Amino acid sequence: MLAQDDRKIMINILENELLSKHTNMRVGGPADFFVIVKTEDELAEALEKARTKKISYFILGGGTNIVVGDKGYRGMVIKNKMDQIKIAGFKGGLQKASNPGIRDVYVKADTGVLLNRLVRYTLEQELSGIENFLGQPGTIGGAMYINAHNMKENDFFGDHVVEATILHTDGTIEVQPHSYFKFGYDESILQQNGATVISVTIKLAKADKDAIWEKANAAQAHRHNTQPKGYPTAGCTFRNISQAVAFRIGTPDRTKSAGFLVDSCGLKGKQIGQAMISKEHANFILNLGGATAADIMKLIKLAKREVKAKFGVQLKEEIVLVGEF
Repeated sequence: MLAQDDRKIMINILENELLSKHTNMRVGGPADFFVIVKTEDELAEALEKARTKKISYFILGGGTNIVVGDKGYRGMVIKNKMDQIKIAGFKGGLQKASNPGIRDVYVKADTGVLLNRLVRYTLEQELSGIENFLGQPGTIGGAMYINAHNMKENDFFGDHVVEATILHTDGTIEVQPHSYFKFGYDESILQQNGATVISVTIKLAKADKDAIWEKANAAQAHRHNTQPKGYPTAGCTFRNISQAVAFRIGTPDRTKSAGFLVDSCGLKGKQIGQAMISKEHANFILNLGGATAADIMKLIKLAKREVKAKFGVQLKEEIVLVGEF
């Protein structure tokens, strides 16, 4: 337990806060401690308290790509609500789009900012680069952690990152360049070293506002038309397979889609409790109302088992599993 005087120092601290209230999937038991942070200082203080009290911690962003266990989280969940965005610098003719010089523009944003909000900000500033992410859920912190992507356009958020300010587990803060993060498909170094990203600087370019809004709206429409709607979900359940694996097993048109593999096992519409594999897209699991994390995990294990048996492929979760199941 945290002492009473500790509670006075820490801001917005709650005990036994249900995490189902803070995730898109709407499942998950209580966190021992739950803290909302809105500034870098508050984040540093919360992490310092977790370290000194030897409490495990988890940084929660938008809660869009995670499933929390029914037994909750033993430790401190830190809700990142740092929300500042600003133009950090530019090269060339920022004011006139007709200027033939270099027009690179650098935007810096806190990692608690919703990715969709950042995209809309850049579009209104007539800046091109991340328009393919319009409508994509989650925060910038989550986008950094998982290297958010638009697979149709083969566009990865990490490709636009110039540098980021990170807070290490020992409390030190430093700025690291793009190369530090070792971005890959659904991967970054953050999944291995436990560092917390405070803010991110991305590189964009001045562009015609109507043209980039058209591209952004097309990306959003594609997402809307190909993903299930109407029920809580944590997004894609499994990572797509590699091109080499697709060639090895001979998928149609060498598709890398994990959803295709799950669908091929006849699992669309499979329901356990109040959790169901979507009838529209087999890589999504839906909460039909009152689903538990246990229901969801049973579907995940079933899909992995069936795909392994039919294709010899071991699927890997794209969603992040948090806490005790």
